[in-house]
Amino acid sequence: MKFSNSNRRLPPGGRKQHRQAKEPSRGTYVPQPDSDDDLDDILPAPAVTAGSSAYEALLGGLDSFTASVSNGVKPRASKVKAQIATAVGAQQRQDGTPAEPPLDDTNHAASSSDDVDNRSAVGADEALPTTDAADQPSADFFSRQFAESLAEPDRLQAHGSSAPAWMEDSQAHSAWPNASWVTTGPSIPQAYDRLGNYGVKARLQTLWRDAHSILSGADKQVQKQNTFHTKKKPKPCTPAQTNAKTDAAASKDALASSHMTNVSEQPSDFANAQQQAAFAVCNSYMDLFLPNQPYPIRSDGEDPVLDACLLHCINHCSKTAELIKKTNQQAKADPEFEAPRDQGFTRPKVLILLPMRNMALKVILRLLQFTQKETRADSIQGKQRFLEDFGPGEDAPDEEELTERGKRVKQQQPAEHQALFDGNCDDHFRIGMKITRGSVRLYSDFYESDIIVASPLALATKLTEEEEEGGAADFLSSIEVLLVDRLDVLQMQNWAHMTTVLEAVNQVPKGQHGVDIMRVREWYLSGHAKQHRQTILLSSFATAEANALFNRMCVNYAGKARLRVSYKGVLGHTLSPVRQLFERIASPSAAADAESRFQHFKKHVWLRIKESGSSGQLISVRSYFDFVRLRNFLKEEGASFVGLCEYTKHSDVSRGRSNFFHGRRRIMLYTERAHFYHRYRLRGIKDALFYQLPEHPNFYSELVGCLEEASSNSSSGGHATVTVMFNKLDSLQMHRVVGNARCTKMLKSESSTFLYC
Repeated sequence: MKFSNSNRRLPPGGRKQHRQAKEPSRGTYVPQPDSDDDLDDILPAPAVTAGSSAYEALLGGLDSFTASVSNGVKPRASKVKAQIATAVGAQQRQDGTPAEPPLDDTNHAASSSDDVDNRSAVGADEALPTTDAADQPSADFFSRQFAESLAEPDRLQAHGSSAPAWMEDSQAHSAWPNASWVTTGPSIPQAYDRLGNYGVKARLQTLWRDAHSILSGADKQVQKQNTFHTKKKPKPCTPAQTNAKTDAAASKDALASSHMTNVSEQPSDFANAQQQAAFAVCNSYMDLFLPNQPYPIRSDGEDPVLDACLLHCINHCSKTAELIKKTNQQAKADPEFEAPRDQGFTRPKVLILLPMRNMALKVILRLLQFTQKETRADSIQGKQRFLEDFGPGEDAPDEEELTERGKRVKQQQPAEHQALFDGNCDDHFRIGMKITRGSVRLYSDFYESDIIVASPLALATKLTEEEEEGGAADFLSSIEVLLVDRLDVLQMQNWAHMTTVLEAVNQVPKGQHGVDIMRVREWYLSGHAKQHRQTILLSSFATAEANALFNRMCVNYAGKARLRVSYKGVLGHTLSPVRQLFERIASPSAAADAESRFQHFKKHVWLRIKESGSSGQLISVRSYFDFVRLRNFLKEEGASFVGLCEYTKHSDVSRGRSNFFHGRRRIMLYTERAHFYHRYRLRGIKDALFYQLPEHPNFYSELVGCLEEASSNSSSGGHATVTVMFNKLDSLQMHRVVGNARCTKMLKSESSTFLYC
């Protein structure tokens, strides 16, 4: 059997069958038998029929052999024969055909550790193994690659579906109350209490512990209570398999230097169980969706789950850089060394999407704490400029400069609203971070950056600007970890920017950008980069748009994991004088939902409002499009109303609120986004209609609370009424407002009206 070194140029997209292995455009080493007799070096002894399932398994094995050789792994034919024969025999047994006896190769066991190049390392796109593979690392690596190659067509086809099969992981323990794990692939991995078990470098462990050592006394007490004691020593986790000293060994040395010999008796590296569970799932490289992250109540408060995700991003960049560095050193020392495919098209590997600059300020400062100590003046380049651009700025009003009325209005706003909008709230920003061993450079060029932190609006703008020049999304072609924080806040912005950015990620670039094509991984060349990208979504709750994005645009081959949250509802947060009437309306389809809802309002609800003739009617809508539709309808009807949305001028808002409170306007049309950004305390509400339930459940109780104040101050003393229009498409919002148990009954009941007092 011969190996030919073909022309080194970019192969066409797609995986090639073994019949096309002789094409000169194929990658480096291609098996080319001299005659039919030489096929015995590759083909197994059992005969298979062309077109059968066993024959397809055989083709997959040959393709895996070609890909392994192209990656620098050079197994002997004896090993490949045994691997392929096992796969073909298993497929024949599954199809009901008689299984052939396995190949008798006495040299296979003796040569298993010598045939595979021992320098093969676990790529940055793969999850670190949870078992010790020090005895036969190369053989385990080849076996895993072989098995994944055989299952790849079915895996890619399954991930192409828009409705994945979610299964509840009953064996996994959820660290979050009232929540359970559901997955589409493997089970939730075991969570360890020490970072060394995940293969995290000792240097990163030290920086992580230093960053979390600056805690308040209460936080230290919580961390002390989260000390884990295990009966048996956890299984070590093997990091990237290289000839140099492993990170696990370095972590062990760090533990020995700290005079802590028993890992099970050491305090946990994690602040709480939620942080520990989040890092375990992130380290498995599964797609992750956590729709239960509450809003912070302090602007300087820490987010343990976000910290775990940021550490995972830093650890991923560190492993990728270490693998490339060692390969470069070997190639420099040995001119005949064939470098494996260990790179992408471009350098950026992590993309972090955030809604506002104040959140980016906290995230980047946290990344700097986890990455580099400021031991020199140039340890962090561009930090002063960064603080000026992302800080509150000189125009931000101080607490002392606020008027008495301004202080009173701010005190009336909830604590989470003040913390969310504290600082610079600009939603147009993008910045690159280049991480080296001795320093971190901010504002680096995107093609030289390791991490890109940006808002969807800024990235969509850049894509539009560079589209005219060509190669607009090339710097996003090799993203391997995508982290999106505060997905619910992004939905209060323009959601189209979010979908635009995700569609541009992992596209085949239009330019080469100085990359060595012979070191680009196979899945990048074949257009399967999306299947090897991990996506992490953090949100306060799940929405239909977020679920669609997670199900359709996140197609990681490692599987998906998300939390299924159980809600108790917020109906108990209202006082007894308020009557809450829920009306179920018809919903023929999602496309006809807007029209059917509007027709029900016009024929039934509007007639009741018109006949009552009373003032103080609030109509709350979720979508701006429904706001425009109802506003035009009220104008046609000649109704006395005022409309407040997120685009209304401040002067018009003040005038409209005053007219509504004094009864000069009978109806107020109000959007959820206007309440999200301003949290107005509306006065003069006597009755409320929720045309659609808000996404935020606390908005429902806040608006009903305004209505209760108006009812208690009313001279008539009558009970206020809240009317809610809902259908089965509002089940996500219904679960959060009325609770899971009530929502299930209300959607399945024969009655269409439900009254709660």
